[in-house]
Amino acid sequence: MKNVTKSLLLVALLLTTTLPSWGQASTLGKEFWVSSTLACSPETDRSKVKQANPYIAISAEKACTITITGGEGGAINITQPVKAGSWNEFGNSNKSYNGTKPFYNTDTTSSKGPINVQMDASKWYPIATSYASDVINLKGQIKDYGLHITATENISVYVILSAENSMDASNILPVSAIGSEYYTQDYKPEANQFSNIISMITILATENGTQVDIIPKGATADGHAADQLFTINLNQGQTYYLIGNVGVTLAGTHIEEKNGRKIAVFSGAPLTRVPNGRAARDCTFEQVMPTEYWGTQFIATRSLGKDGNLIGITATQRGTEIKVDGYSQAYINDGETYYIMLQNASDPWRNNSSDITSTVDQVITADAVYIETSCPCAVVNYDTGRDFKGSGTSEISGHYGDPSSVWVSPIQQRIGKITFGTCYTTKTDDHFLNVVTETATCQNTKLTAIFGASQIDKTSLLTWTPVPGNTKYSYARAKIGDSSTKNYSVFRLENARGVIATVYGNGDDESYAYSAGSAAVEQAINVNGEMFTNNYVSDTRFCLGSELEFDAEVGTNEISSVNWNFGDGITEYNSTPQKNHLYTVPGWYDVTAELYGHQVCTDEDNIFLGKVKFSFRVVRPDTIRHQTYECVAEDYEGEMGRLDTVYYACDSVVITGVEYGKISSYEYKDTVLDGTYLNGKWYDTDGDYTWTIPYGNAAKCDSIITCHLRVLTCLQMTIPNDPEAQHICPGEDFVLQYSHTKGDIGEAHLLYGTQDVIIVPANGFIPLPTNELKPGIYNAQITVQDTICDQTLRFPIDLFVNYPSDIFKYKFNNVLAVYTKDYNGGYEFIGYQWYRNGEKIEGATSSVYHTEAPFTLGDVYYVVLMDKNGLELPSCPQTIEDVPDYNPTQEQAPASKHLINRQIVIRKGDQSFNVFGQRIQ
Repeated sequence: MKNVTKSLLLVALLLTTTLPSWGQASTLGKEFWVSSTLACSPETDRSKVKQANPYIAISAEKACTITITGGEGGAINITQPVKAGSWNEFGNSNKSYNGTKPFYNTDTTSSKGPINVQMDASKWYPIATSYASDVINLKGQIKDYGLHITATENISVYVILSAENSMDASNILPVSAIGSEYYTQDYKPEANQFSNIISMITILATENGTQVDIIPKGATADGHAADQLFTINLNQGQTYYLIGNVGVTLAGTHIEEKNGRKIAVFSGAPLTRVPNGRAARDCTFEQVMPTEYWGTQFIATRSLGKDGNLIGITATQRGTEIKVDGYSQAYINDGETYYIMLQNASDPWRNNSSDITSTVDQVITADAVYIETSCPCAVVNYDTGRDFKGSGTSEISGHYGDPSSVWVSPIQQRIGKITFGTCYTTKTDDHFLNVVTETATCQNTKLTAIFGASQIDKTSLLTWTPVPGNTKYSYARAKIGDSSTKNYSVFRLENARGVIATVYGNGDDESYAYSAGSAAVEQAINVNGEMFTNNYVSDTRFCLGSELEFDAEVGTNEISSVNWNFGDGITEYNSTPQKNHLYTVPGWYDVTAELYGHQVCTDEDNIFLGKVKFSFRVVRPDTIRHQTYECVAEDYEGEMGRLDTVYYACDSVVITGVEYGKISSYEYKDTVLDGTYLNGKWYDTDGDYTWTIPYGNAAKCDSIITCHLRVLTCLQMTIPNDPEAQHICPGEDFVLQYSHTKGDIGEAHLLYGTQDVIIVPANGFIPLPTNELKPGIYNAQITVQDTICDQTLRFPIDLFVNYPSDIFKYKFNNVLAVYTKDYNGGYEFIGYQWYRNGEKIEGATSSVYHTEAPFTLGDVYYVVLMDKNGLELPSCPQTIEDVPDYNPTQEQAPASKHLINRQIVIRKGDQSFNVFGQRIQ
């Protein structure tokens, strides 16, 4: 057997058909299952209530094709190309409520304005149920209201619930991020002048045969008692409406699929007041996060344009401790919710406490609060109603803004980059963004408004303030849209160290809020702010010479120690969860981290939590420095000379523009090819070089540039093709040695037949994927991309895949027999030559090899086989390791071989067998 070297990247490529685009369960994805709860109008006169108009919004940073199918009777079947940087709404194009013509653009080829694609909402939503007291009639109903959304590129999906003067929104989790177990969160439904105000939960199945166990926290309208288990059965795309009794909250309801199938869960109140007792009425709506993505550290922020936000903290474990800004405040049990009122300095709680009927456990005057929990919890942020105002200066403008709800992502689940949109309606024009990130890198956060090819830098809108309870983090609150910016409703938010972001809008008697995105992970490694889950291959290029920060403290696991293998020959066992590591050679690195610790709130000691294997690339950094000298000609009266701008980057081309007087620019690369002719001279070695540009500007002044030049060479590597050395057993991992002289190795492929498999050269070896190859001779080719020069190197490789060792059987301690085609996978042989210990056995040219004496333990046998086409290949070897059918307490003669009726028969004592040991008469 060959000495085996395994590549983690190769293993990942072989085990999966495609690699994930993101290294964690994020809110970006290519496949979604969608449904919702309901929004109702606060209008008490039934005759004046208009039909609800929910819609689905999809933002896409890259151009792609979106497909939406499902609904009642499979009525919805939409395939829609969308543009890069677009905000696309799928719903009724006449969705205005007050008679105003909507600004939405129904021309899907346009490059301006939000795009609206007609989709019949009645096929996935009970649009006629807009009067609040009617929702209870949906109790226990099962509908075919699920929608299946797919896309050819990563997208973000949102559901916006809209009824007259009522609105909320939620981002939708991709299939990769939904789970099978949930605890729900909602706020107690309360709205005066309506008789049947309820909470509701929608459960959506993604597979046939889904069985869901439900333990409602409150009594349900269809007769299920609080805390009593019942089960429902659903098929793919079906939804179930779980509706509470009038005035009963369902917060803390436990929902779990019996067999681990994925389900999506949505919760909310079609109409309520937050806090109870204060106007005005509006819906709340949110997709519930699976319990595996709950966390223990949160930062909740107050909304702009509001005087207060109500923060709800729900637990899954008894005795969960709640700390706020470092101080212990309470212990709560599973399914219970602790409420914090986060308010401004005008003290709206004290000003309105006399007519607030809901329970608030703690009141804090601040714009941001740091929350810690001893066990994983869910945190939801509720926007308060427009009449929750303080006694002093109010931040509420007019009657803008009513209740809405949004999931607060744990700070461990920051995401590095997300595309999102704002939900404009004919009433909601003001839109905001709250962002939380690390204080040390908050200034690196970038906000861009995008639509198609247009991009506007909006980073200046973000003003950062440290979180009082944990100054390691800072927050920013910004207004990002109003009626004048409708054409820029799509934004990109990015920070390499990750952000938690909330988008929300305030309108005339309506509001919405949703989490812009998060990166919920159970187990992963953070490398310089980027999350790596198992088998993740990163597009990021890390700079050579800079220490990388590895951090295994993510998710809700308490990780006590890590066995690190950094992929460059350096391993550290029983090491700390945080490590810095310096790579000294550019190239791809396959890293393995074995994690040990325990789950939060469990009693287990230090246990093995699993491995995280991932890959990334380290590249050499470019360096440049330069100096310019200013002068002004005596006869020049124009602009004075000014210094140019220098960009420092890793693995990039640096352009320097020298500007004196009128602009005159020169472009220089700090990395050039060996022997490049540049500025009148050939360069073949690194060094500092100076160029003088005479009269290079309108002022007729000389410009001087000093540049540190790094000279690179084209790729030089060799791969020997030695057919004698490349005989491989099926399923055996195999590595091919290569020599690398100069240049950088890029993407490499193994081509054989119609197969094209990505391979990863590393440390002088190329792993070859051979486990799918059948016996035969393959004239393959390896192609390697040169990252410096525009060329591809090609190497022919002859691969000989031998027959497996079990193609022949060892029996009776002195017989070897090749299986016939009925038992060997269909191979038909016409020639045989047996070998022992590498030496040919003269005369042993039959399908059966027989000796008079028993075989010797430790001898190695194989057979060279010729098929009917004349192809000769050896089998893989078998070692004689035991003696079958041998009893040392009895004296037994060896089996003997006989030819009877042209068939080989083995005689052993007074019994006869065929060559495979089957007894015959």
